[in-house]
Amino acid sequence: MAPQAFKKISESITFAPQIDVDISRGLTQEDVEQRKSLKLTNKTQKHVSRSYPRIIFDNLFNVLNIILLLVFLLMVYAQLTLSHYFFMIILVANITIGLIQDIHSRRLTDKLKVLAAAKIKVLRNGVIMEIESDAIVLSDIVLLSAGDQIPADSEIVEGVCRVDESLISGESVPIGKGVGDMLLSGSFLTKGNVKVEVKRVGSANYAEQLQASAKKFSQPKSEIKSSTNIIMSVCAIFCVVMGLAQFAIFFANEMSHGRDFFDILTHLDSGIGDKIETISGSMVAMIPSGMALLTSAALASGVVNLATKKVLVQQLYCIEMLARVDMVCFDKTGTLTDGTLKLYKCLPIETAENREIRKAVTSILDGTKDSNATANALKLAFGESSAFSFKAVLPFDSETKVSAVTLETGITYAMGAYGYIKAKPNEKVGRVLSNYASKGYRCLIVAKSKKPITNNTLPGGFELLALLVLSDHIKEDAKANVEWFQSNGVEIKVVSGDDPRTVSEIAKRCGVNGSDLFISLEGKSNAEVEAIANKYVVFGRSNPEQKAILISSFQKQGRKVAMTGDGVNDVMALKVADCSIAMASGSEAARNVAHLVTLESNFSRLPDVVFQGRRVINNLQRTCSLFLNKTFFAVFATLVFLISGLWGGKTYPFSTSNLLLWEVFAIGVPSFFLALQPSADRLSGSFGANIVTKALPSAIANLVGSMAPFFLYLVWPNILSWNPGQQEAFMAATSISIVVFTINAYITLFAVCLPPNKYRLVVFISMLVGGIIVVIVDYFIRTPKGDGILLAVRWNGLSQWFVPIVIGCVAISTIIFYGLRKLIDMVYKMNKKGPGPEFVVAPAIEEEKTEGSEEQK
Repeated sequence: MAPQAFKKISESITFAPQIDVDISRGLTQEDVEQRKSLKLTNKTQKHVSRSYPRIIFDNLFNVLNIILLLVFLLMVYAQLTLSHYFFMIILVANITIGLIQDIHSRRLTDKLKVLAAAKIKVLRNGVIMEIESDAIVLSDIVLLSAGDQIPADSEIVEGVCRVDESLISGESVPIGKGVGDMLLSGSFLTKGNVKVEVKRVGSANYAEQLQASAKKFSQPKSEIKSSTNIIMSVCAIFCVVMGLAQFAIFFANEMSHGRDFFDILTHLDSGIGDKIETISGSMVAMIPSGMALLTSAALASGVVNLATKKVLVQQLYCIEMLARVDMVCFDKTGTLTDGTLKLYKCLPIETAENREIRKAVTSILDGTKDSNATANALKLAFGESSAFSFKAVLPFDSETKVSAVTLETGITYAMGAYGYIKAKPNEKVGRVLSNYASKGYRCLIVAKSKKPITNNTLPGGFELLALLVLSDHIKEDAKANVEWFQSNGVEIKVVSGDDPRTVSEIAKRCGVNGSDLFISLEGKSNAEVEAIANKYVVFGRSNPEQKAILISSFQKQGRKVAMTGDGVNDVMALKVADCSIAMASGSEAARNVAHLVTLESNFSRLPDVVFQGRRVINNLQRTCSLFLNKTFFAVFATLVFLISGLWGGKTYPFSTSNLLLWEVFAIGVPSFFLALQPSADRLSGSFGANIVTKALPSAIANLVGSMAPFFLYLVWPNILSWNPGQQEAFMAATSISIVVFTINAYITLFAVCLPPNKYRLVVFISMLVGGIIVVIVDYFIRTPKGDGILLAVRWNGLSQWFVPIVIGCVAISTIIFYGLRKLIDMVYKMNKKGPGPEFVVAPAIEEEKTEGSEEQK
């Protein structure tokens, strides 16, 4: 945020006309229009992952592209023929593909963000309406409830709440706020319902002064990104260092014969033109020019595919993270159950009257203004009333598990989890509650106390009035989702704030392995939670901090953990997880910190996300090895000829034209198509290690096969060329080497296409046919020097031993290639073997056995 923008809007707020707002009616339309005319709205600069200029800049001006551009300019200076510039086709094609994919992905993401954007409730002209955050104006009366993110710096004018300011201040403990206190934008309500008056808007908001970093999700730790960056950096260093070294050797050798540096540089016939031709070939070969763009394009295609399935991807590399997870922590509500509840039974306790039970429930619902699934089910069963006056209100808190109100009469009614309300223990209640919980029902206690709420603290001395039994509706696709993850090697944990027996039963119905291993985290210290993390599958009575501790514990043991959630009580855990998934219908707090948001609130899309991630990573591991094969070969070959040049021998002989088939038909075009094919294979190993180990065998084999003609040049030059002379023999060795490494490039491409299927065979055969056409054209159409017009192969003068030598070199390369691959597979396998119903009012609560009979009725 520019300081000037902050100063300007701050001054506008200071000198804005004062409006005495009626908090029961809010601003009038005239007031709103006046604020808009003064530009006192909450509109701010959009915070997006990458702007369009940034997308263009990233695709055009990375380090490797700049190096290639400089090489291109050198080649233009050297007046090289057109065939030398074909590497630019791949560069331009990759840049174009990257731009199209990134822009398409950005546009789809923007559209989905509009769908996922939360609406803000404001009070205007006495009417509650929902508007976009940007449409809020100074002095608006905004209505906030638990789970809402505060859209603008505001002052509480009615109600009390607790606020999580961790995204602003880093403090994870919720803070109590009341009338007159300020709420900062970017923080979340964890408890309560309040009316607030907006005091700052737009760039004047505190969160905007912090660059709104708190509103953005955490960046997942992408192995693909870090591995690609390392490879690109190393390649760039090698390219520049070896390129400069080759130029240095050339100038040193020429100047040792008494020639002037500038004379050599400015006269192309001095040999500088030929040297630029070979050195540029070396540098271009060392650069995996399309790998970074192919990576981003493949990931972007995954984002686009998921967008069509109504999954909003908020960070490109989180697709990779979900594909790598080996553990998913499901929240019960919204994942296994759809969040809808129904009151199954209301069981009065002892002599409690139905009328008082109804009064207790309706007063709590009226006082807390809760609108969650539990409240909605109780409103449907008991009805609603607004005839109560309150001295104090305690909205439901995920930590205390209780909501309560104190009426003007001094009577306090409370409703919540059994054991969290300070009442005399009742064995019958405990047995009946245990019976229902074991069958998957949710149970709440309604209680009464003659003592008031003081200092937001629940009093003691409660008398139990009733047991409310609610039924969760299990999602139709829950069992299929669980089965899919478990069959694909992903362990499932269920973490919930509900009774562990209830959660265990629901998990069992959904087919979660080990669902009988459940525990309550109530009263457990952080150290105890961490110690028991691996001993159980179902964790109940967990508070937000304990959920986060569980995930951290799993991660410390090397697990990649995904977390699903939809409530504000899930926010801490979502922020800790390697990949976090929220529902669009959930709280704004959860959506803002999640990496993925399912717009249809349907977690059955998670297998689609995993599939897209596996497709991208598996295919990138295949195709990136093609790029590195060429890079490793070029580095090794350049090093060999660099040493030769230092001792006065031959220098690097290959030009960019010689690499045409390799660059275009064995890497550039097929890599793009192979990166888009379906692939659901399970992931194993490190991305960087995998592509390096896939590329090294072919690079080493290719180097040996391609250097063999030069070995023959040293020991038996006459076998290579019809024409006599060392220079003719070296040129023949170079031509044979070009043919060998081109054939080897196709052998590597074929290996990447294994196991074969129709799609891969079509890609390979198409590239092979294209390559054959290029060779035919190059053989029959030649320059005056006798070089082929496309590949610049010197076909003239090759001896009758040309074909046997090529076959022998390719055979040696193939044996080495497959031998090294088999050796790597053996080493990998050896290492792997190591560690590795209707609302019913019952007459009275009964014993467990009797209750069973009642159910059968």
